[in-house]
Amino acid sequence: MATAMLLLVHGRSGGLVPDEWLQFSERLAERRQAPVVVHPLTAGLPSQLQNGVGLPLDPALALTLAPLLLLPGAHVRVDLPLIVGQLRAIRPGALLRRLPFVGAWPQWLDALEAERQAQGPAAAGFAAAPLLLHHPLDGPLAQRYLRLLEARTGFCCRATPYSAEHLAELRQTLRSPALPMALAANRLTDELANVVGPPLLQRARFRDCLMQVLVGQP
Repeated sequence: MATAMLLLVHGRSGGLVPDEWLQFSERLAERRQAPVVVHPLTAGLPSQLQNGVGLPLDPALALTLAPLLLLPGAHVRVDLPLIVGQLRAIRPGALLRRLPFVGAWPQWLDALEAERQAQGPAAAGFAAAPLLLHHPLDGPLAQRYLRLLEARTGFCCRATPYSAEHLAELRQTLRSPALPMALAANRLTDELANVVGPPLLQRARFRDCLMQVLVGQP
């Protein structure tokens, strides 16, 4: 039997888990024949895990930690090491495997490159290069990653704050086809659905990529 799996995801306001993740986790558990727990980082995961409250699994079970995050932001650089430490503290002696964040997977970069190629040399009605709309990131590591992402996929990265003012401006000024860097529904995909389309977990190419990688883990 495969190891139990903890999926760390972006939650919505109040720590709600988007429906896409609940459906995905059920299918993943069926495919792996092993427990799968989804936990939103917006729910204050480190403090909840400190006492094991947020992890309804036998503490002796081997566990695979899968941070399903697309960018090396604060969740990956700061929160994730804290979470790993807390998991080791509440599960002493249990095997813990940690996967890289999704944006570092070669398979994920391949999927983004395939999406760009599928758009053709120029999308109809647009002259500028297609965009990847992402939450603003700070620090040199994040900036290096964005440059790598552009070189690897052919997209141009554009920081997109989720304030109502910025989203309204984006709706009026966007002159390129754009892909939202959001696995599940968030404020960007809610407000600009007719401009950027659905979140990536609702698109077969990206959903299948995640599923294949996670099903293939021990």
